[in-house]
Amino acid sequence: MTDQPTAVRLARSLGTALAVAASAPVALPEGPLAAVLVPAGAALAAWWASPATVRRPVAVTFTRRAQLVRHRNTALAVGCVLLSALSTPPIWAAACVTALLLGYLMCVDAAAGPAGLRQLRSRWVPAAAHTASALVLLASYASVAPSGWGRIIAALAVACSAAAVGLALWSRRSDQG
Repeated sequence: MTDQPTAVRLARSLGTALAVAASAPVALPEGPLAAVLVPAGAALAAWWASPATVRRPVAVTFTRRAQLVRHRNTALAVGCVLLSALSTPPIWAAACVTALLLGYLMCVDAAAGPAGLRQLRSRWVPAAAHTASALVLLASYASVAPSGWGRIIAALAVACSAAAVGLALWSRRSDQG
């Protein structure tokens, strides 16, 4: 992804699709105004936040606005996860949000430069990302009835996801050294 305009267009497209999917237009409260304003607001925020930030700041400032601009990709991902968590989307919609989030994060990593591309070229980092995403998605739909095993399964899935990502990052560090 060396062509910057193409990377920006791809990140904006994925980010906007992610925000609209996470706003769950089908699960919004009744009313035409909410059904239009929430996805439109999410799409506008994603359009601004989704291009990858690749330059380091020359002057360090710690104002909230400057921090938001610097970490807007992370804010977009977290905001979309929170927006999606506010409703109870059907499993197909949650799978779409998960796939779009994974695609967006990988696109932003690839646009970040040689370090991001090196991570994506390894066999462990993308495999860990896909595995962790699938495990968390499946765990989010586990039954949490008091007599069920749902909470244990969810805790194990999150622990396995953390272990998969940790192993991928550890293997990246050991490959460099």
